[in-house]
Amino acid sequence: MYLLNRLVKPVVCAAALVAASLSAHSVGVAGQGTWETTLQARDINGDGVIDAYYDSALNISWLANWNANGLIGWSAANAWAVGLDVFGTTGWRLPGITDTGTTGCNFSRAGGTDCGSNVDTVSSEMAHMFYETLGNKAYFSPVTGTPNQPGWGLANTANFINMQADRYWSGTPYALNPDWAWDFSVIDGTQFYNAQVQPGYAVAVHDGDVSTAVPEPQALAMMLAGLGGVLALVRRRSGSRSR
Repeated sequence: MYLLNRLVKPVVCAAALVAASLSAHSVGVAGQGTWETTLQARDINGDGVIDAYYDSALNISWLANWNANGLIGWSAANAWAVGLDVFGTTGWRLPGITDTGTTGCNFSRAGGTDCGSNVDTVSSEMAHMFYETLGNKAYFSPVTGTPNQPGWGLANTANFINMQADRYWSGTPYALNPDWAWDFSVIDGTQFYNAQVQPGYAVAVHDGDVSTAVPEPQALAMMLAGLGGVLALVRRRSGSRSR
């Protein structure tokens, strides 16, 4: 029953679905979504590698790597996120989903609920990322609920790395069954529930801003130039005193 509800498109579309998933951009799509202004790079240990992105719209930080440990069950995904230590930064978790409306899945293809396609982005951090931040579209139209909406799928991944066109676990159990949990598919924008023993991917989030911003290239160049000038002045003064 789960698969019948989740795979709400004909089986004959499977090949096209895989093709669309594999063709997702590995870099951000300019002008699509809000990512260019709301995602701010964070280099936690100062080694020049981006570790996370601060999401100013949600006031959370997303781990830059969306596939740090492969396909895992829900319990393992939770344990991984809670135990994550990124260069001394702890306190991570899985993205949250709020069960709105009546308890359980209030399914809709056109959207506005907590389950199905085009879901409420205010109550789901994953849905907000997919629809608002990245500007991606669901397989079903948010107006009519009809299939094969033009431009649907994972077209934009911003500057995240290893974002998988698959299901991602949320940290929220499914209230109607203790063995299930909510998840979100970045293939087609579907939010649903799944058995916790089933494999899924996981990305960690952290409340608030995890670090200071990475300097823009121009600002970094100016800072280094200024530092070079200071060092040169120190050398000249040191040389003068030694004469």
